[in-house]
Amino acid sequence: MSQTSREELLRIESIGSAQGWVAPLEREDKAYFAYLRTVFRRYNIEPSKATRLEYDFATHVAESEFYLQQANA
Repeated sequence: MSQTSREELLRIESIGSAQGWVAPLEREDKAYFAYLRTVFRRYNIEPSKATRLEYDFATHVAESEFYLQQANA
């Protein structure tokens, strides 16, 4: 890596840290979101049109089932 590109990365890093970075999703996060989508499909709920009750229901089901699967694996 050239010195110029390293300096540019350091500049970008300083801007990002001052503004607050969002960490990239990890493998477990991605797996959970994929599972959450299957729960929404299973109960025929569209996340963008879901009521708060429907959304809470789907997330609670997904959390309990997903982490139970993780514990049993």
